[in-house]
Amino acid sequence: MKDYAKVVIEKKGLSSLQESINIGKQVMERKLVAYKRKIEKFEQVRGMDTETFMVSFNKGELGDNKEWLEWDHAANVASLLNRKIHDLENLTYEY
Repeated sequence: MKDYAKVVIEKKGLSSLQESINIGKQVMERKLVAYKRKIEKFEQVRGMDTETFMVSFNKGELGDNKEWLEWDHAANVASLLNRKIHDLENLTYEY
């Protein structure tokens, strides 16, 4: 069984909450697209996919070049945004 948290609001406020969540999700989706574009540029320039880069970078094989730090940041932000979007997509509402 999954763990659940409960948020209690008045019924009349539910539509406002849903709208706010949807707006936040749309903002995160736009940011994710922008970060994915940055990641694609790093991959094209370096001829390496992000997963391979992250393994090498986290092993310390690449050093701490500014470009590597930017790529690492972009990959981590994209991962965080993906997780948050997924969480929002899995919200359910009970009346």
